[in-house]
Amino acid sequence: MSGRSLAMRVGGLVGAFGTVLVLAIGVGMDHLLQLALDRRAETELGGKMALVESALQRGGGAQPEQVSLLLVGHPYLHWAMVTPTAVIDSSDPVAATSAGRVIREPLHAGVARLDPRQDAGALVWSRPLGDGRWLLGFIERDNDEKLLAAFRRSLALLLPVAMVFIALGSWFVARRALRPLRQLNAQVGSITASSLHSRLATSELPAELRELADSFNSMLVRLERSVSRLSQFSADLAHEMRTPLTNLLGEVQVCLGKTRDVATYQSVLASAEEEMQRLNRLITDLLFLASTEQPEQALKIEPVALRPLIESLFDFFDALAETRGVVLQLDGDGQVDADKGMLQRALTNLLSNAIRHSAPDSPVTVTIRREPDSTLIDVTNRGEPIAAAHLPHLSERFYRVNPARSRDDGGTGLGLAIVASIMQLHGGQLRIASDNAHTTFGLQFVDRRT
Repeated sequence: MSGRSLAMRVGGLVGAFGTVLVLAIGVGMDHLLQLALDRRAETELGGKMALVESALQRGGGAQPEQVSLLLVGHPYLHWAMVTPTAVIDSSDPVAATSAGRVIREPLHAGVARLDPRQDAGALVWSRPLGDGRWLLGFIERDNDEKLLAAFRRSLALLLPVAMVFIALGSWFVARRALRPLRQLNAQVGSITASSLHSRLATSELPAELRELADSFNSMLVRLERSVSRLSQFSADLAHEMRTPLTNLLGEVQVCLGKTRDVATYQSVLASAEEEMQRLNRLITDLLFLASTEQPEQALKIEPVALRPLIESLFDFFDALAETRGVVLQLDGDGQVDADKGMLQRALTNLLSNAIRHSAPDSPVTVTIRREPDSTLIDVTNRGEPIAAAHLPHLSERFYRVNPARSRDDGGTGLGLAIVASIMQLHGGQLRIASDNAHTTFGLQFVDRRT
C-alpha cells in the first residue's frame, strides 16, 4: 500500500468505512422493519380475536358462520376452538391443521410464533373461554415475509453500488482537498540552490498547510543564511590562504631568479617559515572550530576554579604584556562548571586579543563576577573603540574591523569565532561591549541545574 497515492488511500478507507456503515444501517433497518411488521401483526390479530371472543361470550350459541363473519375481508386471519386434547371447531382447514399442532404443547394465553420450520412468520393468539375450551387465532404472514425478502434483495443490490459510490466520491473529494498540497509540492520542487531566496506563497493555503509552509520558509531563511555564510567563509578562507602562499611563491621565485648569497637564502627561508607558521595556525584554528561545531562533541565538564587558571595565563602572557607595556590585573574570584581545556583556550584568545589591541602603558583587567543565575568573566582593555556597527559581527570567521591590522600582528581572524563556539557548546554566550574608554569581552556561564 506504500506505493498508492494518498487520495487512493483516503478513498479506499472511507469507502470501506462507508460500506460497513451502510451494511450496519441496512441490518438495523431490516431488524426495525421486522419488529414493525411483528407489532402490526400482533396488534391486528389481537384486535380481531378480541372481537371474536366478545361475540362468543355475548351469545353462547353463536355459530361458526357468525363468528367467521367478523373476519370477512381478512383472508389471512383464521380461528379455532379447542380443548387441550382436541380441535372442537375451526374457520377452515388451515386453522384446524395449525390448531392441531398447537395443542400438542401446553396452552398459554397470549401471542406466540408458530414453529418457523412449518409456518414461516405465522402467529397464534390464545385465550381460555372457560369449561376447558380455548379460542385460538392465527394470522398468516406470507406478505410480510415477501416484503422482508424484497427489502433484503434491494439491500444486497444497493450495498455494492453504495460502496463504489462512496469510494469514488471519497477519492474525488480527497483529490480536491489535496490540491493545495500538490501546489505546495510544486513550489517546493521549484526551489534550487540558486533560488534559496524564494519563499512559499501561504496566502492561498488552508490553515493546516499554512503552518507547514511557514516552517519551510523559516528553514529556507536559515538555509540561505548558512549557504551565504559558507560561501563567504570559502571566499575568506581562499583569500587568507592565498596571501601567505603568494608571499612564499614570490619570495622563492625572486630568490631562484639568480644565485644569491647565504644571508639572502637565510632571509627567504626565515620569511617562508613565518608564512608557514601563519598557515599552520590558520589550519589549526579551523580544525578546532570544526571540532567545536560537532553536535556529538564530548565535553569534560568539571568544576574549574577561575582565579588559579587566570593567574597561570597571566604568567604565560607576562612577556608579551611587558613588551607591549601592558599591566595584567585580576579582580574577583569564582568557579564555573566547564571543560577546562576549552575554557583555557577561550581565555587565551581573549587575553591575546586584549593585549595586542591595548593602548601602551594601559591595564588589561580580568574581572570575575556573579549575576543571579550566571558567572561572568570580563576581559577589559583600553584601546581604539569599536564602532557599534561592527560589534554583532566580531564573532564571525575572518571578520576584522581593520583587515590589515590583524594580519600584521599574526592574527588569523578566527580567535573570537572560536571563543563564541566554545561558549555555545557550554550553553553560554560571548558578550561584547565598547565605548570611548574601554572594550570588554565577557564570557557568561549559565549555572547548570541538576
